[in-house]
Amino acid sequence: MSNNHGFARIYEQGDQVNYGRSNVANEERHHTRNAEGYRPKDQNKAMNQMLEENIQDDVAERYKHDPTYRATMHGNEPSKGAKIDAEIQREEEELLRRKQEKTDSLPGKKQ
Repeated sequence: MSNNHGFARIYEQGDQVNYGRSNVANEERHHTRNAEGYRPKDQNKAMNQMLEENIQDDVAERYKHDPTYRATMHGNEPSKGAKIDAEIQREEEELLRRKQEKTDSLPGKKQ
């Protein structure tokens, strides 16, 4: 028997997940919603909405920073241009990391 209501993430092997106070408090720090004021059933719904927003934010962030992610998310092979862009991006990040390490070790640098 399958459920046709609520988010799929609230069920683990057919059981509804009840979030603990620490989980609710942790999510409230990142969102403008006060889920602790909700009734227990509505609190789970609010938590699931906040977690869904987190996932959407993560996906949007990956779209911005990973040229191959969009194609991969749709089950396709990234284009040659996207692969080249990703390689250039990795090389630039490595170069910046090495430069940062060199400047961090300079005497008199404020940290």
